[in-house]
Amino acid sequence: MKTKLILSVFAIFFAINTVSAKDIKSLTLKVEDMMCEIHEAKITNMLRFEKGVKEIKTDVPSRIVIIKYDAEKNTPEKLIKSFEKVKCTAVLVPDTKENKNDK
Repeated sequence: MKTKLILSVFAIFFAINTVSAKDIKSLTLKVEDMMCEIHEAKITNMLRFEKGVKEIKTDVPSRIVIIKYDAEKNTPEKLIKSFEKVKCTAVLVPDTKENKNDK
């Protein structure tokens, strides 16, 4: 009886983890318009309200923004287009480790 109960609990736990697994991806963008901390704050505040965004890292001197997002809720194209809201242009940085699927 205890064995069946323990197996049932593990089965439920496994099912919940399988359902809640998300497709988290990373996107590295070059934002030439991000020249100071004020621009950085505008970009960060804007990205917080975009669907599926989990983490935002910025580097003002190199003008790089790294976004971790849920690929089921957003796309790179929509995230890049969202920069228009703060009058900035974002360009995908090709062939970087961050742009590949996080596993």
